[in-house]
Amino acid sequence: MKRIDTQASLRIAVLMEMLEDVSRARGPEEAIRAYASRIQRVRPLDAFVEVVVGPGAGLGPGEFKLSRWFVADPALPGTTPAPATDPARDFDPADPPVHRGGLIGDVVARHEPQLIHALSLAADPVLGPIAPEMGSCLAVPVFTDGLVQEWWLLFRRDPEGYTLADLEDDLLISNLFGAMTANLQAVQQIRVLIQRLQDQFEEVARVQQSLLPARLPELPGATFATSYLTSDQAGGDYYDFFPLPGARLGVFVGDVSGHGPGAATVMARLHAILHCSDLSLGPAKVLAFVNTHLARTTSQGGYVTCLLGILDPAARSFTYASAGHPAPRVRDPLGRVHAMGGPPAGMPLGIIDEPYGLEEAAVALHPGQTVAIYTDGLYESFNDDRAMLGVEGLDAAIAASSGQPQDVVDAMHAAVFAHTGKRARDDDQTIVVFRID
Repeated sequence: MKRIDTQASLRIAVLMEMLEDVSRARGPEEAIRAYASRIQRVRPLDAFVEVVVGPGAGLGPGEFKLSRWFVADPALPGTTPAPATDPARDFDPADPPVHRGGLIGDVVARHEPQLIHALSLAADPVLGPIAPEMGSCLAVPVFTDGLVQEWWLLFRRDPEGYTLADLEDDLLISNLFGAMTANLQAVQQIRVLIQRLQDQFEEVARVQQSLLPARLPELPGATFATSYLTSDQAGGDYYDFFPLPGARLGVFVGDVSGHGPGAATVMARLHAILHCSDLSLGPAKVLAFVNTHLARTTSQGGYVTCLLGILDPAARSFTYASAGHPAPRVRDPLGRVHAMGGPPAGMPLGIIDEPYGLEEAAVALHPGQTVAIYTDGLYESFNDDRAMLGVEGLDAAIAASSGQPQDVVDAMHAAVFAHTGKRARDDDQTIVVFRID
């Protein structure tokens, strides 16, 4: 095998520089500058004109408009000035400068690559004011979606400055480069759209945060702590507190199926319906009322698991109903943790718009007990081996805590992080904890 030394080839070195710079381009204009500044050193040209044609540009047969052009200074061979115009900067899309006739009109009417010698452009209506001294031209059609939507015209002052081989090369190079710049333009547009979506998601998240309680309840005989973490900027979890007569408190924790802006929208509807409800009817009837209205407005497949309870610290009782939600965990003063007894979990909300029967039950609480209500995003956390933390993992964390509400919240989050090893979350995670004095 004999490896040929390419280090001495200036053309290869320049082309490598060009390819590196073009690959870094963030948009069509950067790519064009990188291409033009390098290609001039290996295949110099004296002028360049780009025109757009066709219905895609709002142009009829025989019509065209100039989008970019430059004319090189003969005193500075091998250099490329900045384009004399930029369509994104200079043209009003509602009133583009449309041209007809002249050399360009003749070129675009032929629908084929062209090699032209012995030019005389002084009287040309379009090219005369731009490049009257050019002597030869390569006219290259540039395809997009199978149609010629641009023409690249490359000029030299020499009346026989181009060959048929040059036309063959530039036909391929121009179309490959045109496809690349079209892709870059699409990428730019995608970046703009992504940023707009990002801004909208952030606005959804801000609205959603405003629907959550602004402060912890102040209720004689009980202390509280909460945590609300979303997997996306906006989530489908929701918790709320409802002050009630007799120093009682309504406590709601819900989890909309899915996550992200769609789930956040359902969460906002859930908030509105709950705040129109009469909690004096009791948790089961309130959830039935919520289900009726939610089922009529939630898209097929969407649902909500939730728990609604009424805490009465003076009577040391918690009366609640569950719509498919995990049972609260109770920690006693000795650090033992068990599931709260109570009614069976019924069907999640929003699935059927029919008479909806849920059971509710009052559970006796004792001084020093701590109750943790949470969404499944915590115990359904997976590690790299796809092993789930599980309720047992949360119970161990709750048991090891001091039992103070904020310490319980911190211990649960620490257990999730220790299990997954990452701060990112696959699902929303909400915790509401209260302790009976």
